[in-house]
Amino acid sequence: MKFKSLMKDAGLPLTEEKAAEQWRAELKNQNITVANDSPFGPFWRTIEALITKPVVKLFVWVAERLMPDLFIMTASRDALIEKHGPSRNVYIQAGVKARGLLTFSRSNNEGESSVVAGTVITTDVIGSKTYELTLLQDVNFSHGVSTANALAEARDVGAAFNLPAHAYLYFLEQQDDISVTNLDDWLLQPGADEEDTESYRNRIRNVFGTAARWHTNDVYKQIISGFHVPIDNIVIETNGPRGAGTANAYIYLDVGTVPTALLDAINRHIRENGHHGLGDDVIVYAMPTQTFNMSVVYTLHTGSDIQSQLINFIESAFRKNAAYSPTRVNHDSVFSISQLISELHEEFEQLKSIRINIDDIEPQNWLPTLGNLQVTRG
Repeated sequence: MKFKSLMKDAGLPLTEEKAAEQWRAELKNQNITVANDSPFGPFWRTIEALITKPVVKLFVWVAERLMPDLFIMTASRDALIEKHGPSRNVYIQAGVKARGLLTFSRSNNEGESSVVAGTVITTDVIGSKTYELTLLQDVNFSHGVSTANALAEARDVGAAFNLPAHAYLYFLEQQDDISVTNLDDWLLQPGADEEDTESYRNRIRNVFGTAARWHTNDVYKQIISGFHVPIDNIVIETNGPRGAGTANAYIYLDVGTVPTALLDAINRHIRENGHHGLGDDVIVYAMPTQTFNMSVVYTLHTGSDIQSQLINFIESAFRKNAAYSPTRVNHDSVFSISQLISELHEEFEQLKSIRINIDDIEPQNWLPTLGNLQVTRG
């Protein structure tokens, strides 16, 4: 909103020139004559110092800070956290550490062996960093046992740790005859970043649709978003998909796939713990997906090869990691391959040319996922 324009239209001075013009007009209306009317004379210098400058600064502050903070759409993060959110019983969500089960294997199942709690498991370099999990419990192999599962937790909060299967492969300190990996659906608790300003703003605005006596879509979105699922990543189908009185909700994460454990927790909260409307039959599912295979050929101007970075960047666009910040695939908007190519050129200056073998993707309430990705240097 153009608050300065609104204040100017209301006749409030937002510049020293406009304020001086209004003071002169008011003096004329009051039939007051200033003997020394020079702008450099003592009278106008006093007016400028004591009235004009403070008033103009006050009005500019009102236009730039106070008025925007009065409205949810334009409020700053501080105003959202301190005023708008708490007044509507919506509080900013803290970051969450990812937790999940890792699978440990040994090639020789004779005798006993173990991996102690506190052991750190890490990834290959993704973008410019590695991601680490800390083992939360001892892993004990008894005689004849070759595999075991154990709970691990991310070293830090954030969705970046919600990596796909077989990303966590290495011990920070090597373990004799024991290997580790994360399998499909390994996450029990997806990691989440501290809520960003726009996501928080959307949850506050969503509250306005929850005031009715009945459970509307906004009510269910508010419930589901409490599990660190962004409002924009929730789609509700209300046309009786499973019969009269039924509705389906579909969700996806900013990074990583939706784990079964998260779906179970949300559905248990809604369906078994009484957080649903009278007669409602709502089930939450992971957003349906369609897989795309991609072949990429690139050339470089100069410099060392960047094949792994290109792979990481493209995977980031398909929500497989958070190493970069490209335009990500969405459930209801066209994913532009030309825009992806443009963003790759912008990110990697040494990239001379790049060709991708698929056209734009046009999802319709399904999420594009990346299948086989082949990246080769031409």
